[in-house]
Amino acid sequence: MADKCDPIRSKLHDLEVRLKNTDKFLNEPIPGEPHPPKPVLNPEFRRLTNLVRNARASLQACQESLISNTPVPLTLTLTKFVCLDQSDEFRIIFGFNIEDDEPYALVFAVDMKLSLAVSFSTVADSKMTLVGALSDVDEGEEYAAPANVIWGLNNAPGMISSADNLIVLVVMMENDGGSPAQARTLLEGAAKSALGINVPLLANGTITRQELVNRIIAQMDGVMSTATVGLNPAGFLNPDDNIGAIQELRFSQAELDHIYRNLGPIEKRLTFEGDDAKYVLKFKMFR
Repeated sequence: MADKCDPIRSKLHDLEVRLKNTDKFLNEPIPGEPHPPKPVLNPEFRRLTNLVRNARASLQACQESLISNTPVPLTLTLTKFVCLDQSDEFRIIFGFNIEDDEPYALVFAVDMKLSLAVSFSTVADSKMTLVGALSDVDEGEEYAAPANVIWGLNNAPGMISSADNLIVLVVMMENDGGSPAQARTLLEGAAKSALGINVPLLANGTITRQELVNRIIAQMDGVMSTATVGLNPAGFLNPDDNIGAIQELRFSQAELDHIYRNLGPIEKRLTFEGDDAKYVLKFKMFR
């Protein structure tokens, strides 16, 4: 059955035939020649090779566009912690790390269309997920994250109204004397407070989506010192360390459509660097 990709298929077939009938090199070595010249690649062969490669990519994109991209429930999870550099809390004194890291991540997720649909009530349609803390994490190693569901909001696959409506914010932490559960509660409260104040401004066009994201992050930053406070075993103040800035994990509509068409998951990573530590967090969105 003919479809809109047929012209691309025809063009690709013609190019492949021409490439097959084109010499790869301008000069072929003569059998038995003691010092054969270095082969010179035929410019026409190179040109046709590039055209074939581009045509194949165009055909694949066209064929994928024929597959329905009807939205289905999706799941987003944090899959890996990669430690590129440990915290250096005791390195100044001893010259090397004598303490392993205990990293954790806090991930806030919300679908803005859901928030708008319930008159800006964001308690039921956003959540902060605590992933970790891990223990005995060493530099140069990769660790599987504990089981987690960042999206959907009920810890099961959920619909996403659009990529622009989905906001996912990631906080990277190192556990010292604080409570990860306390940090989750306080940062979630700050994020939801920012949503309640600013979503109406987004709805009436006063602020942009990016400004909304910036304001949520600022509100979370404002309570960070309180959220991470804690004591070490000796009773001294020893708050959890925030590693790098809060970041948005952004998905495009094309990436969501890719998953909707059952073409495989989308994997992303964020790099966090700060407090003398560096981590990569890996995420996966799938149906």
